[in-house]
Parts: sequence; C-alpha cells; structure tokens
Amino acid sequence: RDRLAPHVRAYTRRGLRSLFDALPARIVHHTVIYPGYDNIARRQPELGRLIRRVTYALEESPLRWLGLSHFLVVEKL
Repeated sequence: RDRLAPHVRAYTRRGLRSLFDALPARIVHHTVIYPGYDNIARRQPELGRLIRRVTYALEESPLRWLGLSHFLVVEKL
C-alpha cells in the first residue's frame, strides 16, 4: 500500500470515529460497504452479479465490518 498509494491511510472503525472526538459533532450512522466490482461485472456479467449478490448480503450481516469503505453520517452540533 505504501508504495502504490503513499497518501492513503487505513483506519480501523475505532480510529476513524476517534477523529471526531474533539469536534462538536455527533456520529449519526457508521457502516462499511463493499466495492461495486464494476470491472468484473463489465467483463463477466454473470460473475459480477454473483459477487455483488454475495457482498450486498454481507453488507446486511455482522460481516459488513470486513468491507472496504467506511461510510459515516456526521451531524455538526
């Protein structure tokens, strides 16, 4: 990761939430989402549909925290 994208940081759930601790803000919603697999779906539509169906189901399970991207809704106080 450091060689390919040195500007990118990897956060844990706790680490990301702690960035807002000192701010006048409230975390309204926090979840993790999986990638859309657009390249795979374009090249192999059936495989893309299968992967999306599986990962969309994972987003609704406790395994969602293994996803790739954090999504937060933060309310400014």
